[in-house]
Amino acid sequence: MNWRVSFILVSIAIALLFLFWRPFSEPEETLPQLDPAELQPDFVAEGLFTRIFNPEGELQHRIESTRMAHFSVIGLTELSNPVYITTIQRDNGETELWQLRADRGNYYDDERLILEDNVRITNEDETSFIRAIETEYLTINTSTQVISTDHPVRIYGPQFEVQGQGMRTNLESQQLELTEHVQTVYFPERRSQ
Repeated sequence: MNWRVSFILVSIAIALLFLFWRPFSEPEETLPQLDPAELQPDFVAEGLFTRIFNPEGELQHRIESTRMAHFSVIGLTELSNPVYITTIQRDNGETELWQLRADRGNYYDDERLILEDNVRITNEDETSFIRAIETEYLTINTSTQVISTDHPVRIYGPQFEVQGQGMRTNLESQQLELTEHVQTVYFPERRSQ
């Protein structure tokens, strides 16, 4: 009787092995292969810039780049030395100009701009509390003006310097949140950037 129990247990083990292993099943779906011609940019432009206007006809933002390569199949525009300039209208009628620069960038069809390597955000208003923000990577939603990163950041003002890890900023509402604060240094006298 022992050999029968052993035979049944071995049979069940083999059945379970085939059930979970499935050596004769179809291979899992793989990602579709793109034709190499589809991976070629639709166009490449040197020194191109684009301007976006709001419904009232006012300049909302502008993207400049020394080189752009557009891939319509994947909804991507690769940017070399991109500069993103946005104009924020305040409730009091004043405008605020922010400039974002980087070594590389990608602009997606869903209005998302990713900037990488030597990213610097500058507030062009000389009297602003925050004058500049530096990081190595960030994402900006160009329609909502929300900037986020999980990389180290340095924030400069006329009388302070803040270092942190990760940040979320809304340029329109002027809200800035550090994910993790590292260090803040205050300067008793105003200094130039």
